[in-house]
Amino acid sequence: MDKKRKSQITAIKLWRTTLVWSFGLVILGVALLVWVDTHVGVAKYIPPKWTDIFKALIILVIGSIVSTLIERRLFGLASVKLGPQRSTTLRYITRLLLFITIAISVMTAFGVGIPSVLFGGTFLTVIIGLAGQTIFSNIIGGVWLIMFRPFRIGDSIGIIAWQFPVLMPSFPHEATRPMYYGKVLDINLMYTQILNQDGYPQLIPNGIIAQSFIENRSETGLHRTRLRFDVSYDVDADTFTRQLREQLEHEFPGDETFLPEVRLADVYPTAYSVAVSVYSLEKEDLVRDQVFRICIDIMQRLRASSLLDS
Repeated sequence: MDKKRKSQITAIKLWRTTLVWSFGLVILGVALLVWVDTHVGVAKYIPPKWTDIFKALIILVIGSIVSTLIERRLFGLASVKLGPQRSTTLRYITRLLLFITIAISVMTAFGVGIPSVLFGGTFLTVIIGLAGQTIFSNIIGGVWLIMFRPFRIGDSIGIIAWQFPVLMPSFPHEATRPMYYGKVLDINLMYTQILNQDGYPQLIPNGIIAQSFIENRSETGLHRTRLRFDVSYDVDADTFTRQLREQLEHEFPGDETFLPEVRLADVYPTAYSVAVSVYSLEKEDLVRDQVFRICIDIMQRLRASSLLDS
């Protein structure tokens, strides 16, 4: 209990310290802006045409420091207290508000009035126009992901997007979906961070994900795995497919709707092609490994039997 109490006290102190520093930086920024406008001391040497640029730089620097301070000191604490999904929503909303505040402040520094920025028809037209551009489409895509939640932080997902094509394999013969798989780590203003199956982090623009086909593999359930492979003619097709079907029905039991399927898919001068479809709760790679081991065992037994008969 004492440890928990100390942790709560430390968290409260961290919040207070961060907010005090942020408030102090904002006051410092306002003071610097007033100082530049009054042309007192060194500020009087700043050319009038450079005044707006200096004010914009002050806003950007102070805003960046405040954003970094909040990002590093508060968001980690929020993740522990609120959980990954709620903390991600909080982070995104905070980042978006900071971005909008800094953007409006910079425009104000260049002499654009706040009422005209917020309520002017020109502002609405500009935003609608910019929404089609890369940066704003990613921000709007992030808002879409936060609002509708097609996936959550920690989910394992697959993404199909025409912007990231994958070359089709020559074997197996059937086409495969050009899908990228990974675990969702974070959603920021511009990108969704995913840890791929090789252990490398990937950053995918939010705008692309919002337009993509998304497969959420964290929703566990019965799913189908399809395989296709070639078998030499020295293995009898009828015997092989019958034994394979019997073995798969034993390993992957199910009702009539979800029974394993084994059929001939194609023929070639030296081999025939077999298509297999099974339903399982296991991961696709594990199912493939199990089916291939069964196939190898049956092939070896049939070939050994054929040699004995001859």
